[in-house]
Amino acid sequence: MALHKCRLPVIQADAVLQSLPEGTIVTDATAIIRFINKRAAEIFDLNPVDSIGQLFDVAIGNHSINMVIQKIITTGGQCLPEAVPKTLNVTVGGKERYFKAEVSPLIEEETLVGTVLLFTDVTHYERADRIKKQFVATISHEFRNPLTSIVLAIELLLSGRQLDFHGENLALAQAISDDAQRLTRLVSNLLNFSRMEEGEIKMELERVMVTEMVETAILPLTLQLKAKNITLRSLVPDDLPAVYVDASKATWILTNLVGNAIRYTPEGGEITISACLKEKKVFVSVCDSGPGIHPRYHEKIFEKYTQVKGNGSSGGVGLGLAIAKEIVEAHGGKIWVKSDVNQGACFRFTLPINEKEESSREEENSVS
Repeated sequence: MALHKCRLPVIQADAVLQSLPEGTIVTDATAIIRFINKRAAEIFDLNPVDSIGQLFDVAIGNHSINMVIQKIITTGGQCLPEAVPKTLNVTVGGKERYFKAEVSPLIEEETLVGTVLLFTDVTHYERADRIKKQFVATISHEFRNPLTSIVLAIELLLSGRQLDFHGENLALAQAISDDAQRLTRLVSNLLNFSRMEEGEIKMELERVMVTEMVETAILPLTLQLKAKNITLRSLVPDDLPAVYVDASKATWILTNLVGNAIRYTPEGGEITISACLKEKKVFVSVCDSGPGIHPRYHEKIFEKYTQVKGNGSSGGVGLGLAIAKEIVEAHGGKIWVKSDVNQGACFRFTLPINEKEESSREEENSVS
């Protein structure tokens, strides 16, 4: 919420703030509450009179919001309005409600004089999202078993143990196999994302060599690479320090990125996997010679259910990169893309290393 300078009489300004449908709190530059409207008092079950003059952290006791307030105060208000990371879940009038909180600096004559907090009711959207998640999880579970049977059956047929396919029949059988595999990946991605949003996927961290992770990731993609005659280059130094990650999930990121690269790389193209150590993190890259991605989509493609149209390939429904982003960030890393139209795409992400191990390596190098 951007606040503009105005000269409304104090009584009139108070009436305006009291009439707002959003919960509104104003603090001074020391985080002491100076105003709270009836809606905000109702949300946090506070007495408005008693709350005036109290530190926000004491009156409300919400650590996330207080951290945002303190950041604004520390920077003197030299930052944009910020949303609190998590939706607030509170009980209002005996009913569960959800609120989005936003904090803005209050500036007067280029000096920070306080902060303004708005609390917007998003209960309807939160409940709709919860219903959607439950629906996706249920449908995915129902689809998984029959899809597994279809995949196994068509693989047996294509292996020649039951029927010997030729010509058009072979092409049709292969098309069935490809679509069944695509639907299986989609269902798996939907389940993974649903579990991740619900916090059901736990991280099991261990020491993993990057070279081993790369080998494991590309193994199930060998046939796809051969079918499109794509050259895969691995430029991963053997002396890289081990990363400290959940092995199966970190490997899944690579498999997903290479799988995407295969889909978008034309026949006879090239994919390169590389890695390097920088700033006590391992930077992993997957680059392809495909059609590339326009810069305006670089952020959006990591959002769930997002796909770039007109790139000559069709995949799932745009969950793979969203899941990859969740996993990378759960490791404390970042993922991004460098690309432009007709220049290929290069996806990069960071993984943490075991700092004690790296310190020992540095000491050994200095001695030698």
